Amino acid sequence: MTGRTHLVVGTGVTLSILQMTGQGVSLPVSAVALVSSLLPDIDEPNSMLLQKTMPKSLLTKLRWLFAIVGAGFIIYAYLQSFYTPYSYVAGALIIIMCLVNQRAFRQLLMVLLGGLLLYLGASAGPWWGTVGAMLMVCAVLPHRGMTHSIYGILIWGGLLYYASIMLNINLWMAGAISYSLHLICDVLTKQGIHPFPPLKFKLVIPLMSTGKFSGFIIESICITITFVLIWNAFIVPMGHTGLGLWEQVKTAIIG
Repeated sequence: MTGRTHLVVGTGVTLSILQMTGQGVSLPVSAVALVSSLLPDIDEPNSMLLQKTMPKSLLTKLRWLFAIVGAGFIIYAYLQSFYTPYSYVAGALIIIMCLVNQRAFRQLLMVLLGGLLLYLGASAGPWWGTVGAMLMVCAVLPHRGMTHSIYGILIWGGLLYYASIMLNINLWMAGAISYSLHLICDVLTKQGIHPFPPLKFKLVIPLMSTGKFSGFIIESICITITFVLIWNAFIVPMGHTGLGLWEQVKTAIIG
């Protein structure tokens, strides 16, 4: 499924379930549900999540920054005889990093950021180190691998459970449900998922292919179901006030 469909279905269904079960919806919970709906695709450098957090404009600026740093480091090593010739190799590698394609550059940035968080985790606590290690691992994993498995749900849910205790906000349920919905949607594609890697067992209900007519139909059905749930969870309980609000939204959209 497309990233937009994952975003709508994962976030909408999760918040509707929480609302209808009396768990309540808050801004932090909504943010976690939104991020979790896209998080399994973090192992795909060109996914919607990474395109939004690392847009092309930012990548271009970072390429220039690394190129300048690499060239500056080589000049400094030459003038100060700083660990030459090994420093020349290090500077050249930094410059070469700027020449790789966009997908590979995002992966390299994920590894660097993960390493930084792992380093900070040594003094700032295990939370940062755990997130950093996950980021580094996800950067080199094949798409629909570990992140598209039961292990991914357990790890992400466990991290959010720890965060929920620390922050005294119930975040883990929103994250676990939204993350799971992403995997359920991917089960409907012809690629399916491997719920327990490295076991070859695949969970797949081949109803659609992303970008084709079958994908359009299935995604439309999923989005329609999502809006029905949102209507029943948030609009219906508001009664006449909700209907009036809906009329105002329609007027604003249609004119």
